[in-house]
Amino acid sequence: MDPVSIVTIKSKIPLFKGEDLAERVELIELEEVGFEIVSQKDLYKIGDKAVYIQPDYCLPDTILFESFIRPGGDEGKSMLGKINGEPRRIRAKKFNLHKGDNIVVYSNGILLPMMEVYDQLQFIGIAPDKMEENLTENLGITKYEEPEYTSKGGLKTAGAMSFPAGIYKTDEENVNNLWNHIEKKIGYPIDLIGTVKEDGSSTTIGITDAIPEGFICSRNMRKKFFIKKVVGRRKKTFLEYLKFWKRHDLNIYQEMPSDDDFVKNGMPYLNMLKEKGYQNIILRGELNGGSLKGSGNKNNPASKRPVNIKFFGLDKFENGVSVKDTWKNLINLSDEIPIDLVKQVFRGRYNSKEEILIECNNYFKECMIEGIVIRTPDSSFSAKVMNLEYDSKK
Repeated sequence: MDPVSIVTIKSKIPLFKGEDLAERVELIELEEVGFEIVSQKDLYKIGDKAVYIQPDYCLPDTILFESFIRPGGDEGKSMLGKINGEPRRIRAKKFNLHKGDNIVVYSNGILLPMMEVYDQLQFIGIAPDKMEENLTENLGITKYEEPEYTSKGGLKTAGAMSFPAGIYKTDEENVNNLWNHIEKKIGYPIDLIGTVKEDGSSTTIGITDAIPEGFICSRNMRKKFFIKKVVGRRKKTFLEYLKFWKRHDLNIYQEMPSDDDFVKNGMPYLNMLKEKGYQNIILRGELNGGSLKGSGNKNNPASKRPVNIKFFGLDKFENGVSVKDTWKNLINLSDEIPIDLVKQVFRGRYNSKEEILIECNNYFKECMIEGIVIRTPDSSFSAKVMNLEYDSKK
């Protein structure tokens, strides 16, 4: 699903504060996605089209989003999560309201009337017949990801390598984009395994025929195993003295093992795969704990643990591409080599979206975690169910 899309108003649900009907707001449900949004009452009619922006994306500081960034002109009242000290990230917003069941509601994402968006696009010079194209880019919506540094202290890595060909980057889809897929393509009942979604940084570790020495990756980069460290300074050569107008690199470098967090923590697992003779195998995990902040949520339980990797996936590498293997095979691998797996919190057969959400939300009530990844036993389907209470505190 695109970060920004045109959606259809499916239903409008009355909200209550205590026993009293909320007079100014209502809950909006959408046809295309499962996200719910608290909106001004009667701003939309059922069947109306609107522009929806997904959570975990960032807003630009433009006129269209002024009321979200500075409500009433006051940035301190913004409901957005902060990026570098400024309110920009769309997050879940908790309301002291309910649908008549005394369960608090969350607004998840941003919904805008079509005409407001058209006015903004016209203002920046987008032609009327192009207004529904490239909405994400034209509105300036971006995905925030923590910067991945390739240097630490006096270390010089000369950049990172590109992600290995044929291997997908780990990024679970939000289940709210996939409810229609589950219902229409997979069908109920559905057998699912639920595991804890750790709040850290995704890492990919593996060995393939194309890269027999193995690789360790962050979310987007393949990391170098060796880097150059400055170990001293040298004197200028005679030729360098003659070329006095040029700036010369007088550092003395020595190649040594990388102290990059991904390499440092991933190398023991790569070595174990090599020692056991594994080929064309890929491990998926989450580097977390210690000084690694993850999303920056102070409630992150991983922050109280030493730096570690929790593994959640296993791939085979066949015909030049990575293919998801089963959860059972990952468990079997953990019996052969000492790898820590993410915690399995449930396994069962579910007859509806509501049953799945009840299972997840019951666990969230007991444990403040970022979310739960649900997957079929054969791993052909997986998605993340986010804990909205956790997200609202980011």
